[in-house]
Order: sequence, then structure tokens, then C-alpha cells
Amino acid sequence: MDETRGTRVICFLSDFGLGDDYVGVCKGVISSLLPSANVVDLAHELPGFGLEYGSEVLEHATRYMPADAVYLAVIDPGVGTTRRALALRTSGGASLVGPDNGLLVPAAETLGGVEEAVSLTDDRYHVHPVSSTFHGRDVFAPVAARIASGVPVADLGEGVDPDTLVRLELPEAGTIVPGGVQTRVLAVDRYGNVRLSASQDTPGFEFGCLLKVDTPEGALKCRYAETFGGSAFGDLLVVPDSHRRLSISINQGNAAKALGLKVGHRVRLTLLETGAPDEPGE
Repeated sequence: MDETRGTRVICFLSDFGLGDDYVGVCKGVISSLLPSANVVDLAHELPGFGLEYGSEVLEHATRYMPADAVYLAVIDPGVGTTRRALALRTSGGASLVGPDNGLLVPAAETLGGVEEAVSLTDDRYHVHPVSSTFHGRDVFAPVAARIASGVPVADLGEGVDPDTLVRLELPEAGTIVPGGVQTRVLAVDRYGNVRLSASQDTPGFEFGCLLKVDTPEGALKCRYAETFGGSAFGDLLVVPDSHRRLSISINQGNAAKALGLKVGHRVRLTLLETGAPDEPGE
């Protein structure tokens, strides 16, 4: 391996936990092959097997990373099966490494589209023995290190037609219904904020408006706020998140527990009135 070519940033995303050694071992493999590696921990502990959410997080992050970054993305419910292991080179200069289960494609398309796709069949670039359950360590991490060091994607295995890559059916932005939007829960973060599929551009929703939130546990009223600062401690509110989707939150509380909401639950938001309250929390 020739490190004189310079190294590229490796952006690492996974559904691995931080209470075990999975993330650390993958980074150890990278460092052993490429001591000069710069690994950005983009996200870990994502919802287990949550391909839709993981693909959106990965795609969203691309606009903030170096143009030639190498994305190591491991959410892999099909590990050990016939699903392909991939390395992709995009026309924008970035590369992506991970399973062929749809996780990589939205980010690759945002990065200019797939210029080259390879199935990682050349085991010279793998850690041996290759585990049937931990390709993150034995296949994807060492390949990401090789690409970051300058190894061409074409050298890593057999070429794949980009049109054959698995693509996900991504979550709908929300179905407009009379007076509001029918949406569903995409994810719940560590604070208990409930991330919805509906966009902050939902027609008729303006900051300060009063909404009715219908959940499987019942209905509640809350305000649509731009920030948490406009509400009182314990207030239920709807806010836009950093991905421009709507989230149900409780100021310094856990909305998911309070409302009994989990990933996949349906939620309806109905506009009751426009305008802002006279005081925070009203």
C-alpha cells in the first residue's frame, strides 16, 4: 500500500452499539492498514437493521463531508447471505463501501451518481478468516482503508452494472389529507424525539399554528414551533429537524415514551388554527 498518494477521510456509519467492540474493531482494522487514516464517526447505534433511516442519514451527511470522502456504511441484516458486498465510485469523486441492500444508493445519487460499481470478490483485500456475521470488520473496513489510501475501486473485485444495485422504497413525505397530513414514525432519537416522514414544507403548516396530533394512544394538541426555546419545560410541540422533517418533541422530556410511539406507527397532524400563542406553552 502506497501512503504517499495521500489519504482520504473515511466517514463511518453503522447500527453497531457502543457498548461492545464492533465499532472499535472496525476502526482498528482501518488503522492497522492505514495508520494515517482520518475516520469520522458519522453515526452509530442507528435503529437496528433500519435501512431506510440509515440511508437517509448517510445521504443527508454527504453535503457536509469532503468531496472525495470514502463512506463506510454498515447496516447489514443480510450479512452471510448471497447479498453482494460493494464498493461504489461516484462521478463527484466520493466512494462508498457497504452491502448491496439499498443503503448506499441515495447517497451515491446525491454525490453525482454511480460511475463504477464493484462486487468485493477479491479476498486479498479482506481480513482472514472472514466471519459470516461480521463483514464490517473483515470486508468493508479493510476495503475502505484501501480506497482511502489510493487503491482504485476497479482493483477490488468484479464489475457490477449500476442498474442492478438494490434500491430502497424510501419513506413517503406524508400523505396530505383534509386539514393536515398523515405520516409515520421514521425514528426515535436518544432524547425521545419522534421523527416523522412529513416534510416541514407541509402545506398550511406555519410556525405558531395549533395542531392536533392523533396517535395510536389518542389525540393531543400542541404548537408547531421553530425552536424549543419558544416553549416551556414539559410542553409538547412539533418542530422541524435538521433533515427538514417534522418531529414530535417534549421540551426536556421524552415524547416517544409519553405518547407510546415507535418506529412505523402512523401519526396524523391536523391544523386547528393559525397564529402563535400569547405566551410560551399556551
